[in-house]
Amino acid sequence: MNVVQAIMEPEKFLTHAEFNALLKATKDDRERCILLLLAGAGLRVSEMTQIRAEDIDFSKGYLHVPALNAKFKKPRTVILLPQVVGAITKLLAGRSKGWLFPSYRNCHITSRQVQNILDSIATRAGLQEIKRQDKAGKDRHRIHPHMLRHSFAVWSLDGGVPVGDLQDQLGHASLATTGIYLKVSPNHRREAYMRSKMPGFLAGDAL
Repeated sequence: MNVVQAIMEPEKFLTHAEFNALLKATKDDRERCILLLLAGAGLRVSEMTQIRAEDIDFSKGYLHVPALNAKFKKPRTVILLPQVVGAITKLLAGRSKGWLFPSYRNCHITSRQVQNILDSIATRAGLQEIKRQDKAGKDRHRIHPHMLRHSFAVWSLDGGVPVGDLQDQLGHASLATTGIYLKVSPNHRREAYMRSKMPGFLAGDAL
């Protein structure tokens, strides 16, 4: 199965109800912030773990992802919605420097730790399940960090975000990669046609 086919499967994305169930199952501010950055900003898990307080412009709602932390070493500015900014502000509790998600030895948490945290949240929400085992014999769960990023992309298109703006938000090198989500989100095409100046009889007007 190729990437496009795999990404088209409905179980590869969260419904709004499922994401709300995850939010309700969080036990602290850190868990809630993790969910909102993955599914509310579309960050890669490796980018999220390396966020520093200094990277955030709270007044404008921006997160700067430096080249060192970004895939393809391509820096970008990520839009942070008010709910995400609020979660970050609450987690930092007045701190203006350092890791958003600190760990031991003055470092940040790892991607593996994030997966473990997400697994715990999803299990408490009654949503986690093992989909398969990989070649190394490790369990692969339905809900994982990249799934939340995928969900953010589909929700963005359903909400009317232009595909080019979504490409910039996600940090895709190619518009074709972002375009995969258009196949998942026919609502985006429907809204585009409804806004267009198609002939009256196609828009539903009587002949």
